[in-house]
Amino acid sequence: MTCQRCLGGMQHAVQIERTLHLARNETELERLDALPDSDAILAGETIDLVALVEDEVLLSLPLAAMHAEGECPA
Repeated sequence: MTCQRCLGGMQHAVQIERTLHLARNETELERLDALPDSDAILAGETIDLVALVEDEVLLSLPLAAMHAEGECPA
């Protein structure tokens, strides 16, 4: 990633801990979505797992990547 303060390269560790429930129908989807700290999607006959993981990784990235204050290389 590129730091928005110094425009230098920086590393960002991706750590995602989520529970995603797969619902069989709309009724089950509403019930699972109502659970605290839970997300649910409607599962069809096939699920594009690569796209699902890619979306989760992209959503975990910061909007503006920056080194911590004072940590930009000189």
